[in-house]
Amino acid sequence: MAALLLLQLFYGVSDREAQRRSRFDMSWKAALGLPLEHRGIAHVVLVEFRARLVRAGMESFLGDRVKIAAKRAGVIGHRRTMDSTGVADCVLTQDTITLIRSGVRRCVGVLGGIDADAGAELAGLLSRDDYDRGAKPQIMWADPQARAALVAELFGDAETVIGFCARFGDPGLAGAVELLRVVAGQDIEIAADDDGAQTPRIAQRVAPDRVISTVDPDARHGHRSRTDRYDGYKLHVSADVDSDLVCSAAATLATTHDAAVIEDLIDADPVPVAEIIADTHYGSGPTRQAMADRGIHLVAPAQPIPTRGDKLTKADFDIDLEAATVTCPQGNTAPIPPPRGAKRRQARFAATDCAACELKPRCTTRDGGRIVEINPHEELLAPARAQRWTPEFLSRYRLRTQAERKIAQIKSRTKNVPWRGLDKANLWLDLRIAALNLDRAGRLGIIR
Repeated sequence: MAALLLLQLFYGVSDREAQRRSRFDMSWKAALGLPLEHRGIAHVVLVEFRARLVRAGMESFLGDRVKIAAKRAGVIGHRRTMDSTGVADCVLTQDTITLIRSGVRRCVGVLGGIDADAGAELAGLLSRDDYDRGAKPQIMWADPQARAALVAELFGDAETVIGFCARFGDPGLAGAVELLRVVAGQDIEIAADDDGAQTPRIAQRVAPDRVISTVDPDARHGHRSRTDRYDGYKLHVSADVDSDLVCSAAATLATTHDAAVIEDLIDADPVPVAEIIADTHYGSGPTRQAMADRGIHLVAPAQPIPTRGDKLTKADFDIDLEAATVTCPQGNTAPIPPPRGAKRRQARFAATDCAACELKPRCTTRDGGRIVEINPHEELLAPARAQRWTPEFLSRYRLRTQAERKIAQIKSRTKNVPWRGLDKANLWLDLRIAALNLDRAGRLGIIR
């Protein structure tokens, strides 16, 4: 079963296709140790085997076995390349109307299973009686007033459901009510209409952590760039530079920052990490400080100082952290105040010096003097910016492409995560990486 599961994830096929190949494909039969006349392994067995792994807390068991063998063979080094990517989910993204309707439907259904009379009573209190239908309400969608009336009805029904279910202490119902509370509140705002009455309406903005489906509440809007957007999850990968094995990985919400799980990846690594090579998303001051505290060398570009056309930027000023001074291009000096926790320090130049300076039009438009902000981690960021284009840094930074290649392998045979929910996304990622690592371990001669 373990071999079949790894084969399925390596080739990225469905349960039924895995069943078909275990019956007809001779290479699969050889890998599984099945006789030629074997009729194949039923797809439902795969479902049960995965469920048993989850119930036993052994989601990463197969991948850990491969990494343990690689560690014993001594092929895993102490340098890592890290990167992240977005991956689509396997559910449809729902609009506000569908989200609220499905949320109300779920709450009424769960309550009906707990107390049939209470479920019938709640259904009678709702302003609409069509929540049992999957399709959208039949209204004149081109009419703004009809759409506004529908939104008000749905929001009112959501409030009724939330208030009515508050008297019940069932955990399943509480989870359904909380989901309804989220989907009803994330896209709706209360605003005054033409008559001054407070009316719920769809907000003209996107909530920062918007739930996009009641079928998969963990799925989120994500973006790789301003134009490349997706709905699903984010995958984080840490690959060994020497062996090209994936040492740790994690699936998170699509809104998670790339560097937010860097310490989790390090903690899950089978061997101590001495160096991390990553892109600019991992080069912030807090991340550099965290790696320095762990004794890990971080090879990642620091965020560049923003340019302002032909205006003078922070890079044009000489910052001396030891002397706690900032010197402008004209030779004027401003003191750097003492640290104040995590707040940025501001070096303020005298207004009289700036007023008489010929570079003021290119420097500042303030009536007072120029202000230069000093990052709380400036002592780490300044050297990183200075090393950004050195040959030594560039030669090491090129190794970052290994993480990009491993991510391409993970996503090569699938367009989306085939299972719903963040827990199952992590299970899929663990098994997919276990299959890829097993193939790589075979090429390295670790496992035969």
